Amino acid sequence: MSSLSQRNSGHGLAQPPVRTYILAYSLWLFTFLFGLLAAFALRDLSQMAMLFTTWDRYVVHLVNQLSVVVLVLLLLILLVVTEAYYRHGVPRRQLRPRFARMIGLLALILVVAQSARLALEFVAGAVNLFSVLMLVGVLSVYGWARRVAGQRRTAATDAPASRLTGRVVAVTVLLAGAVLIALPIKYPINPYDEGLALVNGMRVLRGDVPFRDYWAIYPPGQSYVLAALFGIAGETVLVERVYDTIVRILLALVLYAIAARVLESRRWALAPYLIVATLLAAATFYGYAVFPALLFGFAALLSSFRFLDAGATRWLVGAGVLAGVTSFFRLDLAFYTAAALGLLLFFNWLLPSEVNGGWGVRTRRFLVALLATAGPAALAAAIFYGYLGSVAGIAPLVENLLIFPATTFRAVRHLPYPALAPDWSMLAGDGGLDDRLDRMLGDYLRFYIPLLIYVLCAGILLWRGVRASRGGLRFRRTDVMTAALVVMGSGLFVQALSRYDEIHVLPASLVTVILITWLVRQVSFARWRQPWVVAPVIVLLLVPLWLYFFSPYSEINDIVRAYPPRGCFSTLPRAGCTPTLPGQDDVVQILDQQSPASAPLFAGLLRHDNVFANDVSIYFLAGRPIATRYHELHPGVTTTQPVQEEMVAELTAQEPPWLVFITWGNPNEPNASRFSSGVTQLDDYIREHYRRELTVGMYELWRRR
Repeated sequence: MSSLSQRNSGHGLAQPPVRTYILAYSLWLFTFLFGLLAAFALRDLSQMAMLFTTWDRYVVHLVNQLSVVVLVLLLLILLVVTEAYYRHGVPRRQLRPRFARMIGLLALILVVAQSARLALEFVAGAVNLFSVLMLVGVLSVYGWARRVAGQRRTAATDAPASRLTGRVVAVTVLLAGAVLIALPIKYPINPYDEGLALVNGMRVLRGDVPFRDYWAIYPPGQSYVLAALFGIAGETVLVERVYDTIVRILLALVLYAIAARVLESRRWALAPYLIVATLLAAATFYGYAVFPALLFGFAALLSSFRFLDAGATRWLVGAGVLAGVTSFFRLDLAFYTAAALGLLLFFNWLLPSEVNGGWGVRTRRFLVALLATAGPAALAAAIFYGYLGSVAGIAPLVENLLIFPATTFRAVRHLPYPALAPDWSMLAGDGGLDDRLDRMLGDYLRFYIPLLIYVLCAGILLWRGVRASRGGLRFRRTDVMTAALVVMGSGLFVQALSRYDEIHVLPASLVTVILITWLVRQVSFARWRQPWVVAPVIVLLLVPLWLYFFSPYSEINDIVRAYPPRGCFSTLPRAGCTPTLPGQDDVVQILDQQSPASAPLFAGLLRHDNVFANDVSIYFLAGRPIATRYHELHPGVTTTQPVQEEMVAELTAQEPPWLVFITWGNPNEPNASRFSSGVTQLDDYIREHYRRELTVGMYELWRRR
């Protein structure tokens, strides 16, 4: 055997395999592309910096041309130097650290360039969130490069620094997620959904009882919380939004804690946390009662996970209490939480993760655990709804909370599900490529990705459960937790089917993000070293990464640039600087000038036989008594004869001096809300007793004759 094929101490391999050189030149090409990115960043920075100078335009042009020449020369030097550097590093087994050093140097250049760009954007008052994302990305690359290039240090020296770095990174990411959620707080007011939360809280604060004094179809837990906050901090939109933002931040942190337990790694849990925070930040439905319901529901699930780890029954009692509190906000989410808790306890009994006694002992423990969970949940719900039933009556609760959502609501609010194949014709529509792709694939992927992920996870868990039942490897605690998450996510997906759109499928998307990370985590370390495994996994991950991170992150960037959190966009004190609809400020100011603050108000539509949604928020912004118990004009309710007769009687008794009508039309969704009921009694009364006085923005003001 030739000595050339022998290992040469100090020189690595004399004749390395051809595939090693192929890898070296692949890394060389990647390094050049990364350097090209750094060159573009420096070029962009120099052009941006020129805007802050007072130089003559010819000087600016000369500097720009010279910068191009310099960057091209540097790129040529990079191309030549890295080729020789990598090629000579192959026989010395130095390819990986040399690649890390070059990438680290280029990443450091990008860090400096992006930091300077951010500083200039801050001075100009136009910070772009994509600049922040770019800086975070190159910092991560630089951190990886330093770690790889410095792997020769001893473990004893490296461990404390690594732990400290890990903690700093974790805290930074958690804070970044919280800040991201808070940034869009000045998004324009949602006149219907957010208006309902605001007005319901206002009415409860003023002594009204839900279901008895005003019509509603959701549990009033959110209304009581907002009423308490309004009583303490004042009745403004900003109070509601600060509360909602805190709820979302806590929800993201709870999901991070859940992910850390399911994935058995706090570091891995940072990825789904950041994506969850982005999804929650981009969801501009402030005052949405689903968020506190999700907070308490997932907190109940987290408490049950603590029971699996510690075995203390008090964690199950806490889970039961939290599940009961979930029902204060949403009954359906409380049911899905209970189902997830029940499955967790069942799997812990059927497939224990460790030997803990025979069937008799385990069955007794299971029954005790079930009672410890179900008892507090049932007690909390019984106290809350017992009180509501005593003051509002049992019949309205059953009708509004159970019968109406299952019958009339579905008929007038249901939206069709995406077809099995996307509509490719949307690619030829108007707008940019991003907009067209989102219209074509957004709803489609939000519908089918969760289904695919739930099926994959359920299949893996079923296979592991069958293997465990046959005496194979035991069903791990994390598998029990994952099974509970699959049940919870499936329930959240079912609740979106009553009206499928982006906001209603959001809760299921939050669980999907954690489960995708769990699936990636199932790939063993050995498999990650095989390119035919890594490459397809990374390509497949690009789709959910675009759907659940880059697309909502882009929306947040647009919102923050248009409505920065420090801006004030309304003159109304009750708006709390939140942007209002065109004409809302003027309408409220006209009402303040033309009628006393104690005068009742009715906010409706130009016709009431065919309704979709009215502007409920105008009641809150005006801060006046509401002339009817139906401040929410819901199709299938206020379009019926009995309700319109009731509303006419209320208007006759209250005699509001002014009516405010928003002029938007019915969007004619593919459900029963697009049809006229033929009932015009309310419209006839309005036209007989009121006349149109003013048109302001999107509104018409009608005065009593």
